[in-house]
Amino acid sequence: MRLFRTLTALCLCLFINQAWAKGIAPSTQIEDPYVDLRTGPGRGYPIFYVGERGDWVQVLIRKTDWFKVRTPRDVEGWVHKRQLKKTLNSQGERVAITDPSFDDFSSRFGEVGVMLGDYEGSTFVSAFVGKSLTENLSVEFEAGVAIGDLSSGTIYNLNLLNQPFPLWRVSPYLMLSAGRLEIDANSSLVQTEDSNHKTVGMGVGTKIHLSRQFMIRLEYKKGVILTSGSNNQEIEEWKAGLAVFF
Repeated sequence: MRLFRTLTALCLCLFINQAWAKGIAPSTQIEDPYVDLRTGPGRGYPIFYVGERGDWVQVLIRKTDWFKVRTPRDVEGWVHKRQLKKTLNSQGERVAITDPSFDDFSSRFGEVGVMLGDYEGSTFVSAFVGKSLTENLSVEFEAGVAIGDLSSGTIYNLNLLNQPFPLWRVSPYLMLSAGRLEIDANSSLVQTEDSNHKTVGMGVGTKIHLSRQFMIRLEYKKGVILTSGSNNQEIEEWKAGLAVFF
């Protein structure tokens, strides 16, 4: 359980880091007559301040297409990237704002994410971190918990994924899995006196690439819980989640 919480925290930290990635100079000079500062990163937030031409604004963080800036009067607000494209750097040149492109998916090193679904009738929550081996193959470690009314358990999986078409925006994949299930003493996930079991499985899934670094993952897996006796138990697992590549 402690490992699962640690892995989840790591995933969340990487999500935030990717969402607020840098793509603009630290300080820029306003060239337009004005720029609108909003209270939050979105058009639904009200404009509360207007930066004037010639002012230097300090860029603090980025969230998708919005940048949080600080004016010379120490006023902080959010500006859309469209307005910052017409600002100047310290050399008097137009600022170039770089965005992650779809080409970045093909050169990604790995990905992290969180998933939610069903594990043989129990609610399943997991976090994973993966590493690309080749253009088509990747390996990932997953830790999760299955929580039901009468049963609970901790699941650790080592998965091998094969993406035949990694550059497709909707990219299917095949998966082989081997892992370990640690069940509670009163659990009904599997009918046996043992508390720890090896698991094997295979599955299919789809990665749906969104804008920026994010993607949605949908996954179904058919597995077997290997017991010490002859009553191995088949399990079905499905889940959906959000992932980010790095």
